[in-house]
Amino acid sequence: MEICVFEDEYFEYFLPLTYTRPIYELRLGIYTLRERLARLGVIKYFFTRRYLQNVFEEALQARGLRDIEVNPEELQDEVFIVNGRLILDKQLLSYLKDKYVKHEEFVFTSNNTLVAAKLRKTEIANYLENQRIRELLRLLKGKGLEFFEIEAKLLEFPWELIRDNPAYMIEDLESDRTFELLGEIAKTAVLYSKEKIHVGKGAIIEDYVVLDARKGPIYIEDRVLVKAHSVIRGPTYIGKNSVITEFAKLREGSNIGESCGVGGEVVNLIMHGFVNKYHEGFVGRSYIGEWVNLGAATVTSDLKNTYGTVRFEIKGERIDTGLRKLGSFIGDMVRTAIGTKIYTGKKIGVAAQLYGIVAVNVPSFTIYAKTLGAEPTEVYLDSVLRAQKKFMSSRGVDMSDSYKAFIKRLFEITEGERRLFGVKKGVFKLA
Repeated sequence: MEICVFEDEYFEYFLPLTYTRPIYELRLGIYTLRERLARLGVIKYFFTRRYLQNVFEEALQARGLRDIEVNPEELQDEVFIVNGRLILDKQLLSYLKDKYVKHEEFVFTSNNTLVAAKLRKTEIANYLENQRIRELLRLLKGKGLEFFEIEAKLLEFPWELIRDNPAYMIEDLESDRTFELLGEIAKTAVLYSKEKIHVGKGAIIEDYVVLDARKGPIYIEDRVLVKAHSVIRGPTYIGKNSVITEFAKLREGSNIGESCGVGGEVVNLIMHGFVNKYHEGFVGRSYIGEWVNLGAATVTSDLKNTYGTVRFEIKGERIDTGLRKLGSFIGDMVRTAIGTKIYTGKKIGVAAQLYGIVAVNVPSFTIYAKTLGAEPTEVYLDSVLRAQKKFMSSRGVDMSDSYKAFIKRLFEITEGERRLFGVKKGVFKLA
């Protein structure tokens, strides 16, 4: 089965996180949606927005996935297309494979949403590349193909990633991973439910660290350093080459990417790679993109004073999440100054820079310091490029020409949201 994964129009619901990645590169539990879909078979094609193509291809190649085409002009005569928002479980996996074997062509829908389809000799690449999936569904209905209405879980809103993160972490780790103590563990470290703790090769657990897996597994990848007096409670996952600083508190649901630095207190968050949060400050029930630097004492609120449910803005509409606790959704390359405080359920755009108290959603490439008396000001693009190159260089990563062009294109794409917000151009000045 050769699989083609596509994005549909819903990627806009997940901005700013999906400004910098296809929707199927979002993480739920310890895997991306793409990695979950790979259980179906060999993924040969991906479709995403054109400006993401080069950097996404580079990212795939860096992971050793070299025989994959992104936005191909044509597909094979027979192809199995799958919605990138699909959260694949074992039951649906078995059902899809069975139908694939027994039927030459078919379409799966759920609540009038295209979930997957096995197609022959059909020209659909343009629909997939441009996220014209509703049009494609109408086209397929007109061809008289066999349709199956199924129960499928499709990612619908950003907060579902946080709401469901701990449960998926437990399921992923307990079903897919083996637990061994391979690294260096100090004699004074305390391990509860040792059989559900993994410490990878080259990892170091320093003195008086507490690893508590009684309520969920703890998986520490290779070459992680956990410094003295830290407390880690499961379920927790820590990616390769990350550092957990002294006296850090990683509570249940801490889902940390590779090469991150984590200090202070975190709980139920998803953090992509190359994030600095070394210092004190609470970050809870939040989703954080790549290459983010959170200054000392940065705090994300995840509970309203009213104890009411959090409302979250999507495309100008405020939607009740049904959750009493929900933190921030922070795009790639964001920087926060010391003492930054972010209100409950806020979105922070790509490459934004924050100061003081943040009680609103902040557009991409915006310096926001209202409580310090400054008007929202557009970040100089050259400044973003220079800072990002230095940050990447500090982690041994070269900024490619494609990545540089990608940032420039993002700057153009997000111009409209800054204009609507009233962001001024010019020199940023504090009062």
